[in-house]
Amino acid sequence: MLLIFCKGGLFIAGRRTDQQKQQKDQQKKLRMIALGVLTAVLLIAAVIMITLPKESPPVEKLTDSIDLPGYTELTLKAGTMEQEIAFQNPEQNFCYIQPSLWLADGTLLWRGQLIAPGDVGDAIILSRPLAAGEYPDAVLRYDCFALDEEKSPLNGATTQLVLNVQ
Repeated sequence: MLLIFCKGGLFIAGRRTDQQKQQKDQQKKLRMIALGVLTAVLLIAAVIMITLPKESPPVEKLTDSIDLPGYTELTLKAGTMEQEIAFQNPEQNFCYIQPSLWLADGTLLWRGQLIAPGDVGDAIILSRPLAAGEYPDAVLRYDCFALDEEKSPLNGATTQLVLNVQ
């Protein structure tokens, strides 16, 4: 250790004292901890930004056509009127839809309520239970109505499908 005498008193040069060394080490540890915390905060923020749901653009309402869900077959439960199927009116539609299900011989099995755009109707409750089997040429019919107070009838659609009753 080198001691230098100067006007202001004694000055120690060359080596750091143990106390100075401990202070430097402690400052270094604090900087490392702060850097670790900052890194963790940035990682958490990045994960949150990635996982947040993105705002979807507004759905453009159709004005010249009606979107109707199509099916080639439906599976129903045998021996019960209550089914686990419900129909949805696509959000972009500008009208109510009212689905109904018919057997090939013209027997009405079910008629749903009016379903507003973006909504899902109630589960189907058939007018009578069906025996297990395949019912070809069944009909799914959609009647469509304006969203106005009068609920004026609009175009509809009819499609044939197979009912698989299990």
